[in-house]
Amino acid sequence: MNRRTLLQLGALTVLSPSCSTGNDSSGSSSSSAPEVSTADLATFDSSLPAGPPTHLPRRAAWITTEEVEFFRQFGIGMNKAVASREVQYVEAYTTTNLVKNVRQLETALARGLGALAFQPSDYNAQLPVLEAALRQGVCLEGIITHPSTLQIAASQYDIGFRQGKGAADYALQHLNGLGRVHYTNSDTVPQLKIRHLGVLDGLKTAGDAVEVVSDLTWKDTASENVKAFMVALAAHPEINIILGGDGFVAPAYRAMEADGKLRPDMYFAGIDGDAKALELIRQDGPYRSTLAFGWQLMGYGIGWFAADWIEGKQIPRVLVAESILLDSAASIDTYVADNNSPAAVFADRAKYERYCPLLGNVSYATRDTVWRKEYIPK
Repeated sequence: MNRRTLLQLGALTVLSPSCSTGNDSSGSSSSSAPEVSTADLATFDSSLPAGPPTHLPRRAAWITTEEVEFFRQFGIGMNKAVASREVQYVEAYTTTNLVKNVRQLETALARGLGALAFQPSDYNAQLPVLEAALRQGVCLEGIITHPSTLQIAASQYDIGFRQGKGAADYALQHLNGLGRVHYTNSDTVPQLKIRHLGVLDGLKTAGDAVEVVSDLTWKDTASENVKAFMVALAAHPEINIILGGDGFVAPAYRAMEADGKLRPDMYFAGIDGDAKALELIRQDGPYRSTLAFGWQLMGYGIGWFAADWIEGKQIPRVLVAESILLDSAASIDTYVADNNSPAAVFADRAKYERYCPLLGNVSYATRDTVWRKEYIPK
């Protein structure tokens, strides 16, 4: 077991929400120490035969607690897929209101569902309605969460490490060993705490050339985070590397620009591929890069597999969310074209799997095969 795997397992055991124990198959849940799985899974085999009719409602839902751009893009992709398969699409956003989120999950299930895509919020609050969905044979499609039939998975450590390593390399090459970092972490989301460790380890590859002078946890709104950052900048005017999600980094860039504090040798880098970040990267200035995900492509796959599940066909157990480095106009153009054409990209499996590798097999006939751990791709 290598150091990265140890970090993944150790950090997630300490920091993830309460998870069930035992193996991956279905069974009673527990609130004991969380577990993760890094089990080897074969590539998804779409040629395996379908099972018997499911008689499930031709309805698929996407319910999340965050009304942000990338989740909107996910919903757009999912809607495109299910519409092409004559499956009704249901969407609900609750802007971090846990009670409302659970109520919307319950309402969608009561109307009848064949598939439910959802984002993790409070594990214990969401669990009863998710277990009820499983008992009804609904396909649960969870984003880095469980219980789930199909889990969207990502190596958060690797994503963070890539961001930190990019900054470290820039500091060594362009900042004469004087990289001073502000990082706004996403530790309010338990699954993203491992990303924080990855960023810090990536930065450490520069040795003494990089120092983290400000490390703040995400607040409720971008404006609050920018205000906190500007306070940190006043205390540490030497800051020249700004990292975090695009939802923070792009507004921080604009705030420094408006304040006349932007310098051409600075290094801004985000994660998620937000439109505002892409606009800034195209300018070939201090906003150097973002690690993007094919959100429409992910959503399209989730919608397509929802329809397959309803029809008794085979679907993957895991859809891996690969991070795509966007650091030039050319790379952005390719990404945007692919992400905005999910049906065409999905039809070319090799092209689709550059963004979203597919692993494992499950179907309604084998619906007792349920993820009860977070899966971390190798």
